[in-house]
Amino acid sequence: MVKFENDMTGTTAARRGRPQRGWPALGLQVVLCLFVAVAALRADTIVLKDGTIIDGKIVRKSRRYVRIETKFGTKSYARADIERMIEASAEGSAVNLLQREHDFNKLPDLAQTLKNAQALYDLGRFDEIAPLVEPLIGKGTQADDMQIRWLLIDHNERQAKWDEAEALLKKTLEDGGEADKIRAQAHLDIFKENPGYNLRKINGRLARDFLDRDLYLKGINRNALQDPVLMHAALREVVRQILRDDKVSTYALKDEMDVNETLAAVVELINEKSKRPVVEVLPYREELARVERSLYRARAIQPEATRGFELDLIRTEATHLRDVISALLGRLSDAYPGETTAGADEYGRLTPAGREQWRQQCDDFLDMSRPIEDLIEYLLNRARAFPTELKPFIKEWEDTLERVQQMEQNTIRNRNRTHV
Repeated sequence: MVKFENDMTGTTAARRGRPQRGWPALGLQVVLCLFVAVAALRADTIVLKDGTIIDGKIVRKSRRYVRIETKFGTKSYARADIERMIEASAEGSAVNLLQREHDFNKLPDLAQTLKNAQALYDLGRFDEIAPLVEPLIGKGTQADDMQIRWLLIDHNERQAKWDEAEALLKKTLEDGGEADKIRAQAHLDIFKENPGYNLRKINGRLARDFLDRDLYLKGINRNALQDPVLMHAALREVVRQILRDDKVSTYALKDEMDVNETLAAVVELINEKSKRPVVEVLPYREELARVERSLYRARAIQPEATRGFELDLIRTEATHLRDVISALLGRLSDAYPGETTAGADEYGRLTPAGREQWRQQCDDFLDMSRPIEDLIEYLLNRARAFPTELKPFIKEWEDTLERVQQMEQNTIRNRNRTHV
């Protein structure tokens, strides 16, 4: 049996959602794309007992396991590790359709109305939102209703109708998805700390420390949070504090990453011929999960504010695993079953002992290659969440994966040969 050794060294109007039918454009202080923020969070959710939250689409449930498709690929979780599941996928909803279809005329009536409601928000015509969307409640999916609720929450906040806004936020704490609850709680916490609905502090930090002077002076006035710019700044500070206090950074993860440790863990998995997913043996897995839990909280509150952190996180892990995979590929290449005359008779036919030896060599190679293939696929699934920023990297590892798979196919095809 061949074993690895651990000896490694070294936009247009249509896309913005402008109202159709020639509605006039008005001045705007800030554009906050609610559909991007809300629709991105409308997903099935699995909450693990350790606090980890996984968003995606649940594709299979059994008595022992649950499989969920996420932006990082399909993952399986044992029922024993799951605290609860919330099935609230946006599939089949108008909200989901709006993310895929940009031709207004091809949208059904519900989606057209939601698109125009979003455009009204972007244009600052907040008083027109409620009459437009309230009749839609119950006409679509759960995801659509939650989208309408967030439009109404923002409508009320922009109109300084704080009692109505808080009532909807508290209702969301009762029946919303995990991400909706986190976002609603952030709004309520801001209001509780600033009872005049101004912006004086966030979690004890004075507003003058994170706002420019003009915005700060505007924020000290009563009802200042009805200004979307100030409310956006308040939520952004909440997110910044989550990422800071939880030390969500590439440096925090780098401290837990050692190439030799990761290599040793994968080598042990290969030598044991274990069927465990390779991701389960990564030594930094717990630290990665902690960082991702914090990113989930931050992303629920303000998705656009976390994109840079998520990209840095994936780049850090990718750089680390590139060195690990490079070392593994070197050993895989050495183990690749090549031409041999061992165990052959004078006619070039494998003897029974030679045939068994050849098959064992092939089987050992396949035992080595599959965890490596899984590791590359894991890395690719994470990188594909950023197809533009990580395009060269994705292409490099897609080519690498293709080569490994070709070697596997050749080995499987040749395993039962009778001639050298």
